[in-house]
Amino acid sequence: MAYVNLHRPPPEVTAVQLPQDDEPLDLNFCLPIPEELSSERVKLVPFIPALHRSQLLDGVTGNPSLYDYLPYGPFDNSTVDAFNLWHELRIRGDPATVLFAIIDKTSPSPDSHPLQGGALAGVIAYLQTFPQSLSTEIGHICILPKWQRTFLNTNAVGLLLIHALEVPENGGWGLRRVQWQANAENAPSRRAAERMGFKMEGIIRWQRLLPGANGRPSASAKDRKGDPQPDVPGRHTAMLALCWDHYDRAAVEALMNRKK
Repeated sequence: MAYVNLHRPPPEVTAVQLPQDDEPLDLNFCLPIPEELSSERVKLVPFIPALHRSQLLDGVTGNPSLYDYLPYGPFDNSTVDAFNLWHELRIRGDPATVLFAIIDKTSPSPDSHPLQGGALAGVIAYLQTFPQSLSTEIGHICILPKWQRTFLNTNAVGLLLIHALEVPENGGWGLRRVQWQANAENAPSRRAAERMGFKMEGIIRWQRLLPGANGRPSASAKDRKGDPQPDVPGRHTAMLALCWDHYDRAAVEALMNRKK
């Protein structure tokens, strides 16, 4: 019997209609989202471009190395349109992803946002969130230079872990698995995950292409005869996970409460 294949690749999206800044932002996420997640020194709130975009771009401007291992960016004050496109397509356009602003409660709020409750210190996200599988991932982490190697990342990751893995009667989603993916060459990211209790599950070889200048490549296919894209390097990905049967809330909170 004859068949046809009528698939056509969707056109590349180069512009989006942005939501109005004076209207509530639809986060378009697949699970209920708390107004904030908070520890003694850090709080996470949903990232609202009208409130947080300029603060984030001010912080990353002049620091392109923050995006060395990310498959997008770098963003700065000169790439507002590119950031908006990324946020609309990769974050708000994906019901499995929600981005949070990380607020350092120990630092004063900026004059432009006196009610923020602290300084914006970076962003972090849930992604690959699948309620039907009771699983999610933590990623899209960007910590601004002032807060590198401080309590901030540990607290931000800890808050997301607790909310994801605690059962609903304890205020969480009751998921069974939280995963963490990192460029196989990104040893600091892997160590950060392992400190929080994530277990190494293996290396996924050739997981993705890294076109242009996005991300730091793990491998090249230039020696592969006939490769469709020989000049586009690839990435090997380290897969780590923390699952409900290895999760220890007390241990996570002890890490979050360390002074540094």
